[in-house]
Amino acid sequence: MVTRYNANTLALRKLPVALAFALLLTTSVVRADATAPWLETRPGQTALVGAAPWPMSTPEAALTSTEPSAAVNPDDYTARPADALHQPIGLRVVIQQIYLDGVALVRPEGASWSAYARLDQLVPEVPAGTRLVVAGGFGNATDFFAQLDTPQSGAEEIATGTALVALGMGIAPYDPDGTAFVRVKVVVESGMQRGRTGWIPVGFTGLPDPGGNPGWTAERACRCRLLEFR
Repeated sequence: MVTRYNANTLALRKLPVALAFALLLTTSVVRADATAPWLETRPGQTALVGAAPWPMSTPEAALTSTEPSAAVNPDDYTARPADALHQPIGLRVVIQQIYLDGVALVRPEGASWSAYARLDQLVPEVPAGTRLVVAGGFGNATDFFAQLDTPQSGAEEIATGTALVALGMGIAPYDPDGTAFVRVKVVVESGMQRGRTGWIPVGFTGLPDPGGNPGWTAERACRCRLLEFR
């Protein structure tokens, strides 16, 4: 069953392509800006928590009750931390404090308790209408899902640098073969899939930044600023 992120934005995924385009034409497209406020790493920033990197019997977000547990490199987990918090993937949180070890103290929206998460496990919220580009991996492409619940085995590929416009966000059902479940729904504006709508993991998209000086290989390839907190 698909977990819904926002009833208004996620409803867009049910619209025919022509209607989705019509909707975009009646709304202003958010200007591409590598210093977009929603991408700033600061207290008060909202984010969605990605899937936990440790072994788990049931899906959960990457949240712990202590800073040291959260600070562990995702590749170094051999077991679920004793202080892991069983919360849903895609939980919306507000950053309270940022530490030098790359960990943030966060509080779920409307909750009275706080938790810890690595910044690289927090996913930015992409405003609908934002112009994006595909930021693929080493194969110069990334996964493209026709539907939010399309399994990893059914993913297509979309080329690095392909122009996109964001329509909304959603949390894909957990798939043991998948890795990124917080996704952005997009309309493809260039390349072989032009005119199609689909879903891409947020971390494999970026804000166009042709005049910038990207320091990462992935950013040089797409000439963009990856959508991630740093």
